[in-house]
Amino acid sequence: MTKPALDIRDLSLRIDGAEILSEVALSLAPGEITGLVGRSGSGKSMTALAAMGLAPARAEVFGEVLLNGENLLEKSDAEMCAVRGGAIGMIFQEPMTALNPLQTIGAQVAETIFLHSDLPKAAAEKQAAEALRRAGLPPEAVSPSRYPHELSGGQRQRVVIAIAIAMQPKVLIADEPTTALDVTTQAEILALLKRLAREDGMALLMITHDLAVMSSMADRIAVMKDGRILETASADAFFSDSLHNAANGLAAQPVRKKHRETAAPVRVLLEADHVSCDYALREKPMFSPAAAFRAVDSVSFTVREGENVALVGESGSGKSTLGRALLGLHAVSGGRVRLDGEVFPSTDRKTLRRLRRKVQIVFQDPYSSFNPRQTVGRIIAEPFHLFDAPLDRTETETRVADVLPAVGLSPNDMAKRP
Repeated sequence: MTKPALDIRDLSLRIDGAEILSEVALSLAPGEITGLVGRSGSGKSMTALAAMGLAPARAEVFGEVLLNGENLLEKSDAEMCAVRGGAIGMIFQEPMTALNPLQTIGAQVAETIFLHSDLPKAAAEKQAAEALRRAGLPPEAVSPSRYPHELSGGQRQRVVIAIAIAMQPKVLIADEPTTALDVTTQAEILALLKRLAREDGMALLMITHDLAVMSSMADRIAVMKDGRILETASADAFFSDSLHNAANGLAAQPVRKKHRETAAPVRVLLEADHVSCDYALREKPMFSPAAAFRAVDSVSFTVREGENVALVGESGSGKSTLGRALLGLHAVSGGRVRLDGEVFPSTDRKTLRRLRRKVQIVFQDPYSSFNPRQTVGRIIAEPFHLFDAPLDRTETETRVADVLPAVGLSPNDMAKRP
């Protein structure tokens, strides 16, 4: 029998007396891909963090996480720093919060190599460039001298992947690694991770709720619920009828909805009329014309009342830039945006304030859009400043409490922080 690359035995975790994980057992074999699936909040990410020695400060952790016969839970944080990034790599779910905004992407990949090897600077930078290339960011297309904020969400996720694979670890933990990627890039990244696991003999733990991903990737699948492993089986057995109940309630194949026919035309709520957006490039020598990169070029479409419009495209194609332009968060270089028949954003402050109440956005990286020092209730109440008359404290709390159940949260979550 093949010796496990990482063996998690009876892993339990409590925070302030609340049981988060209970006797979790997972065995990751070299060259094998294990899928850990479950709903949001089931304990998937906490299992990975606990195994990496990154559990919250107040957490009490019990059990064993064995790597090369050593229990990682008994190691100090300094000793774990030698393990993380070297023997075990991790791809985090939130790429923007996993990257340093003040360092170039090349420097951040090279940092991992510096910490875990004695390579000289030139060799480390060359290895970092190769890791970026393997993650789908060739230097000739995306320079290692660029910063995270200059990349799209999908490109930032690739940088995180490059950091994780830079030292060719024995174990790689991927926490929703394709969440921010388009379908084409997702397929490329999944194929890359699968090939790395096979060629390098690396044990890969894929944390996801996407059963479609698991059907083409995993050798074994473990189902998690309420901090417990309900079932572990081969991928073939998992997708058979015998384990149908274990998979019930997880992400299923999308169902195509029948288009809703309307008897009469409905009004246009949002209109993009030949919208173009530019980004200023780095400064040119004196007397040279200002250089700009056109991210969105003369895009036109309408969104009508009661209509859902999907804007699709590969990573870096300009989707998010266009979205920000529609909200007045990015300057429009050409064309115009109309919101409910009015030009938006308006130069008149009163009109602008009124129109801003009609449009909202859900950002790609939720954690990076929150103020970590504010409570959930305070964050949700932030748009209330757009009301003409301020709400008192009681009315504010009532409105927040009313909206939380609509998104699967409880009014008790108001006092929590992100």
